[in-house]
This record gives sequence, structure tokens and C-alpha cells, in this order.
Amino acid sequence: MKILVLSLNKKLRKADKTEYIKKFDALLSGENEVEVKEIFDNSLLLENELKKAVKAKYDFVVVSSPLGDKSAETAFRSKFAYIIPKGERKIQKTPTAKKKGRRKKGEEIETITYQRKKTHVFTLELGDYTAYTFAYIGLKIAFVPDTIDAEALENLIHNSLDTFAENEQVYSGGYSTQKRSVRVLTFFERHFPIKSDPKGEKIRKSVMLTAMLAFVVAAYLFVQNIYLIPMHNNAIISDIQTVFYDGQSSNGKTDSNKITKKNWKKLKKINNEIVGWVKIDNTRIDYPVLWHKGDNAYDQYYLWRNYKKEYMAGGTTSIFMDWRSTKGMDSKNVILHGHHMEDGTMFADLLKYGGYTGNLKFYKKSPVVKISTPKGGTQTYKIFSIFKSNVDNYLGEYFDFYCGKFKNDPQFLNYVYNLRIRSLINCPVSINEDDQILSLVTCSYEFGYGSNFRTVIVARKCRKGESEEVDTSAASINKKAVWPQCYYSRFGGTRPTVSTFRNEYKKGKLSWYDGTYKSKGSEQLPTSYTVPTQPPSTKATTQPTTAKPKTSSKAKTSSKASTPKKPTVKTYTIKVFTNNPATDNPNAKIKPKIDKKVKSGVTIKLPKIKDYQKDGYKYTLKKWKVKTTGSKKPKYLKKKTKKFKVTTNTVIRAVYQKTQIIAPTQPTTKPKPTTPTKPTKPATAATDPKENEGDEE
Repeated sequence: MKILVLSLNKKLRKADKTEYIKKFDALLSGENEVEVKEIFDNSLLLENELKKAVKAKYDFVVVSSPLGDKSAETAFRSKFAYIIPKGERKIQKTPTAKKKGRRKKGEEIETITYQRKKTHVFTLELGDYTAYTFAYIGLKIAFVPDTIDAEALENLIHNSLDTFAENEQVYSGGYSTQKRSVRVLTFFERHFPIKSDPKGEKIRKSVMLTAMLAFVVAAYLFVQNIYLIPMHNNAIISDIQTVFYDGQSSNGKTDSNKITKKNWKKLKKINNEIVGWVKIDNTRIDYPVLWHKGDNAYDQYYLWRNYKKEYMAGGTTSIFMDWRSTKGMDSKNVILHGHHMEDGTMFADLLKYGGYTGNLKFYKKSPVVKISTPKGGTQTYKIFSIFKSNVDNYLGEYFDFYCGKFKNDPQFLNYVYNLRIRSLINCPVSINEDDQILSLVTCSYEFGYGSNFRTVIVARKCRKGESEEVDTSAASINKKAVWPQCYYSRFGGTRPTVSTFRNEYKKGKLSWYDGTYKSKGSEQLPTSYTVPTQPPSTKATTQPTTAKPKTSSKAKTSSKASTPKKPTVKTYTIKVFTNNPATDNPNAKIKPKIDKKVKSGVTIKLPKIKDYQKDGYKYTLKKWKVKTTGSKKPKYLKKKTKKFKVTTNTVIRAVYQKTQIIAPTQPTTKPKPTTPTKPTKPATAATDPKENEGDEE
């Protein structure tokens, strides 16, 4: 008899013949062939070894396992809970129950009845040992604790074989039979819930359909984002480039010097908001520039639209101007946004200038940016700063680089100073207060995908008569580049001290400045955006004079769906009571004349109050009593007040003046006697010293 012993262990022993293995020697005889394997205690590995034993045609398999704190039954179930059902499906498949075509109306569903084999597990008691034996695809298997001794193990095998033989008539081959039935269903009935399905079957089909639908949607989105959208974008980019480069040189290469007014007229017919063209050699950046004058902090038109004004949720083929560059291509700082597309289009190639360090090799290949405009022709801009920045507070303090215009020259120069100390590369490009600069902005992912981080390339316009070439041999890596605080939090190190242009100019450390500095005016940097609800007096500004710049409280507009959200407008409840207890029913529930919710800052009109007369008294409005949330003492308004501005929850009550009315003396009526001390004045009114302040709410 060919016997296999599988010893399960959490920690495998050495391959030498230990005392544990020696006890299986008792099984060896002229009739037995015994093999012992130690395997890691894992159900998947155990199932794999049993499959190998079936192929090797073993007659009997002993599975020995340490019990630990578990009982023999618990250990057995944990090992074979899913192995036994798999073995059953291997020896008998469910009959095919498929109906071709459609089911006719009123046709009943047929059923197929069959006998399904079910594994029967026998329990064996051998003194202090409890073992379990069963059949698995033609194998006879016994599960025993590893503490069993050699004599008991040999008896176990004999008892197991005898048990199978004695129960052969009842459990043929170690299996019992169960009557099962299966319905003959069409394709639709097998995959979609129908009325005759049991509750569990309906749930199973619904889950499967949901999973299939999710898979189809995910596959479609994958194909759309990886293939369809890039194909569409490349097609429309190619179309606009063909129009722009209508005049080409003889060698087939585009020649920017041959761009004529005719080309711009064609572009303007396509979209009148095309104001320029940006191009960088050795990159795919060769696109029109769009400027929508109606842009603001909350909405930038071309953020999700292409130059044809088509909405593209997956990303657009648009390079558009920031709303803060209010003079368009004539702005002091022309800020251009472009998406970082996964297919490498738009401004994705800006990241070639550097990641955590500058890419000096690529900078030397492409140190300039070409900008073409309808009026100015093609101009060269020399790159002087390549830096990284976050635009949201959750990554720490950051430098606010969204500045399209400046109040004075010191402010502009201080801004340029902040750009240069953050640059990853020391660019050999001079700059002064008379220069115009260009900023190219795109998303980058140095601190996680989807984080509000930006790569910014800044260049200054080539001066009149100046060479368009850049001496890149003088460029070097800036090892002291100033990063946002999140960089030092991750990689360690000390953030360099940030000074100001004025301080560094006095020290003579600004070799890149070639102007005539006139320190008139404040060099404090402007803020790019102020929340509308914030009072002008508390407007936040960026302070570059400290070691760590103060965090701006402004909302930021990013180049990739990160436009600032509109501030929430609070609403408050305003109630105005005009009731007078002397004239109204005291038992009735007091209702306010005005009871509504309004937005903060809204002005409401106070109701007109008529004079009350009752029981010889006249009630006239004296003033308004105002009680606001948070204030302990009420305030009073004059009776002439007609409007009230709501800034918090407010209750306003009318306060009346009570005056007695005396009727004129009639000739037929005897006047009432009065006390000597208080003579009555005929046809006059006496003022009651007590005033009614209105009802309690």
C-alpha cells in the first residue's frame, strides 16, 4: 500500500530524520511504501499536495496537524471546510440545464432531478486520540493530531480501511447521495432575476449583474481616458496647428517667422478669444493661448473647455490665461495655465525641467519660450526661474506666485527676487524693473497624486536689440533653492532664510539685477485673491521678509479643477413684533409681523405702526427694542427708523407710549368730581408715566 504522510507545521523543521519522522517507520513493511512530507500549515498548500497525491495514485494519506488550544473537530473543519466541497465537484458535475432560444408565453420551467454525491466524514476513536477519515477524489484520507504515537497511527490506518469496507453498502466509496433538482433555464433566465427564483438566487444574480456593470463602466472609462480622449485631443490640436502654420518652409518644418496676419485671421474665425501662441523647442508645447475676459476667481472658462469651446470632463486642450493677468498679453506678468495631461500633451512637458532637483541638461536644450501674438509677432522669453510650489494650506506655508500686476517697481522686483531664490536652477538671465515676465503653470505630483502642487516656469521678455541666445554654460543647479515647508517636513533639513530684494540689493548680492533701483514705495507683495466676505481692513498679504512666509488666506485658482470655492453666505432669522397687549387679545398666541430667514447683510423694511385707541387711552409708537444673539443688553432704534440691516439672529419689538384721552364736557352731562390736589384740565391729555414695552415672546 502506498501511503503519504503530510505533517503540517507553523515552523518547518530541518530535513534530517528527527524523532517525529522516526515514528512513521512502524508503517514500513514489505507491503507498504511510506513517504513523509513536512509542509507549512496552510489550506491552499494542503489542497495542492492532495491534488499531487491523486495524480501520484497514493492509496492512503495521513494529515498530521498540531492542535494547540483547538479541539480535534475545530482543527479539522478549519483545514477541510472548503477542500471537501471542491473534491465533490471534481467527481460529479451538475447536469447541463440550458434551454436554447426563448421561452414561450405560459410555458413552464422544466426541472432535471439527479443524485448528488456528498462526502461522509467518519469519526474514529483510538484511546485518547480522535481522528477523522473521508474520501477525496479516490483517495482515503485520515486527519490525526501530531501527538499520536506510532502504534496508534498504524491501528488508525487499519481501522479507517475497515470502516470504509463496513459502510460500503450505505456509503459507497465514502459518499452518501442526496436528491437534487436543477431548472432548465434560458440565457436570460440564468443571468437575470425572475419571479420564480428563490430569494438567495435573486440576490446572487443582482450582485453579479452589478459587478458586470461596474466592470463595463470601468473598462469604458479606462479606454476613454487612455485612448479616446487623447486621440480626440491630438486630432483637434493637429487641426489648429495646421491652420496656424499655414505658411511652411520648403523643408516641411514649421517656421514661426512666416506666420502672417492671414494666419491670425483664420484663428480668429475659429475662436476670437485666441490671443497668442506658445511654443517651446524639444517639447510638445505648441498651442494657442486663450483669454476669456469674463474669468474670475470662481470660474475660468477654458479650464474644462478646448479652443472650440467644447466641454471636456477628462481634460482639455487649452492653454488659457489666468484671470489675474488683467491686461492680457500686455500684462506685467502673463500667467498661462495648462493641464498636465497623462498622454504628455499640454503643459506636461514642463516637468522635464526638473522634479526634486533641476534638470540642467534639459534646460540647456530649451532655455527659451516663444510667444507669438497678432500685433507683436514672435517674441522670445528667456527662462530665469524653475520652481515648485503648493497652492493650498494643507501642505504647509507657500509662496503666492499668482501676481498678474504690481503697484510699483519695488513690489515687482521683490516678487522676482522670491522667484529666483526658489528656482531649482541658477539661470544666467538678468532682469530689471522694466521687463515683462511670463509664467507657465501646471500641476505636478511630487507630494502625491492629486495634491495641490505646481511646477512653474518663469521667463522674461527678450529686450529690444538683445540676443535671443542664452549662455547656458553659466547655468548651475541651485542647491539652496527654497522649497515649501512640506519639502522639509518630508526630507528634513533647514529652510533657507527668505529676505527681500531691498535688503539683498544693499548687500550687493544680486548679480542678476541690471537696473537702476529706486526704492520708492512698499515692496510688500500683493495678494492674488481676497475672500469677498473678508473686510478690506483685514486683507491678508504675503510677507517675504520673514524666514517662513506667512500663509495667505486667499483662495487659489489652479490649472486643474482647483478653482476657489465660493464662500458660504450665512442666513439669519429676523422677527418683528408689533403687538400691543392693550389692544390685542391677551389669550391669543402672539405672532410676529415679520418672521423669515434672510442672508447676512440684507436690509429689511420695518412695518408702519398705526396709533391704537382703546378704553380712553391712545397707544403711539415710541421706539423699537432690538435684541440680537450674543448681546446681553437690548438696543433701541428711533421710531422714525424705517430700515434695519440683518447681521445676526434678531428680534425687534415695538415699544408704545400710553396716553389717556379725555372727552370734551357735554352740557347735559354732569362732570365727574375731581380731587382737590389733581384738578382736571379740560380737553387735554395726561401722559401715563408707565410705558408698555411690548409682549414677551
